[in-house]
Amino acid sequence: MDERDVRRLAGIEEFDAAEVRAAPGDNVLPLSDRPNDAEAFLVLEGELTFRLGDDEHLVGQETWVYVPPAVTYTIAVTGNEPAWFLHICTRSSEVEQDIVVRRAGGSEGEKITDRPGRRATLLVDADALTITEFAYGAGERGAEPHIHRHHADAFLIVEGEFTFHLRDGSRAFPAGTLLVFPPGVVHGFDNDGAAHARCFNFHMPSSGFADYLRGRNPDFDQHDPPQDGGVDPASIIAVQLAQ
Repeated sequence: MDERDVRRLAGIEEFDAAEVRAAPGDNVLPLSDRPNDAEAFLVLEGELTFRLGDDEHLVGQETWVYVPPAVTYTIAVTGNEPAWFLHICTRSSEVEQDIVVRRAGGSEGEKITDRPGRRATLLVDADALTITEFAYGAGERGAEPHIHRHHADAFLIVEGEFTFHLRDGSRAFPAGTLLVFPPGVVHGFDNDGAAHARCFNFHMPSSGFADYLRGRNPDFDQHDPPQDGGVDPASIIAVQLAQ
């Protein structure tokens, strides 16, 4: 394989995403050339070492790394296997200080909901971006159709499938799908399938979504679908990660 294969998945004003495959021993320099970007990485396969300032983090599968703007970092593929990871960028005007390294799966992060059939875990809570992990049992209800006027919303489905309710009807999307909803697009979601489903949800910028989940932000940027149906759903990005 080539030393590095970068496939761009999505690009809108609020959110860029790419999947990256890199060979063992590859030293990956910063992937964004915009100093005002906040960045996040999800290791899908293999193992990466992140060097951020004076800190070094060995990061394995199902682990998120959040890098604030203006933080210098490098990435090395460690071990004997290639690495496959998701790289996302969001615009940020804030100078945030906290680097986040957090494993998915419910063992780390802030549990918002944790009961049989439903778990919501906040993994990254920053002004530029929130990342929440939703794990839903069969038939579990998610969010009613709504819009966000001032920020974008996205989902990466990693297990099972979720049904998304759009202006023009409903559609089920399987594991491996990245969905990006620009501001103004009507969307809602449920687990209508017969199996467990899990996804990561992104809000860019966060717009106080973490506090909304905690029940502390009644003015969060979430609104009923407008009478005109909102922004054309053709602007939705739905792309499948490579297998």
